[in-house]
Formats: sequence, C-alpha cells, structure tokens
Amino acid sequence: MSPARRTPFTTVAPRDPAASPGERDGSLGPGWSWAAFFEPWATGRPSPKYRWTLFETAAQAIDDLRRCLDDGSVGSRGALCSSVLRTRGAPRELVLCDEANWACVVHEVRDGVHVTDAGDAYFARWRTAMNGRRFEILNAGVPTVW
Repeated sequence: MSPARRTPFTTVAPRDPAASPGERDGSLGPGWSWAAFFEPWATGRPSPKYRWTLFETAAQAIDDLRRCLDDGSVGSRGALCSSVLRTRGAPRELVLCDEANWACVVHEVRDGVHVTDAGDAYFARWRTAMNGRRFEILNAGVPTVW
C-alpha cells in the first residue's frame, strides 16, 4: 500500500481549528488515529476521509472523533453517534457504525506505518470479519460500536 494524497476530499477535521488534546503533527506512527468510511458496505473501494494526525492514546483519538461528530464534520447524525461513544467503556481500537452511511475506525498506527495505510488495513480486516453481520448493523436503527 502507498500513502494516499492529502486533499480536502480525503480529510476530516474539527471545525474549530484548535488542537485536540494529544494531537501531534505527522503521518507516520507510532500513535493512534481514526478515519471515516462513507457507505462502508458498498461494492468496490470504500470512500475514506482520514484524520491526518496522530494521537498519543486511543482515548485521545476517540475524544477527537467525538469532537468531529459533535460539530457535524462526520455525517448528519454525528451528535447521536457521539453520544454512543460517550457511554462506551475502556478506549481501544473500535468501529462506530451509523447504519449504512458511515463507519468510523479508531486504530493504532504502528511505528513507521503511514496513518492512511493503518486505517485502510484495519477497516478492511473489520469489514471482512463483519461481512456476515452487515445486515444486523444496517438494520440496527441506531449507531453501534464494534
């Protein structure tokens, strides 16, 4: 895999330009990050929007995702999705699904790995593992965390 090119079409960020806690510059791990995949069950290559930054911990990446969900940077039901993350337990790698519209992936970025490669790989593994449960996710009617 090669790193994606950073464009406005592949970027997601909070509307407020102030840095999130734990946010640091750079696209190569180690660290934690997240990406949002539009229509995750559609046939063909997914349409990702990457958070082109790294965080020290999974909890900080999750908090940043919540910040972007709250301000509407990811999907029209962002506030509802954010509320699901607020009730979530211990922070770790996860996927937040908003039915068929979005899958937000919080993932670890290993040392020397590009943030987009790490996000794509984690999403691809999750999608393959969850393919048999996709209708459960699509028909949930509420955001779900996996």
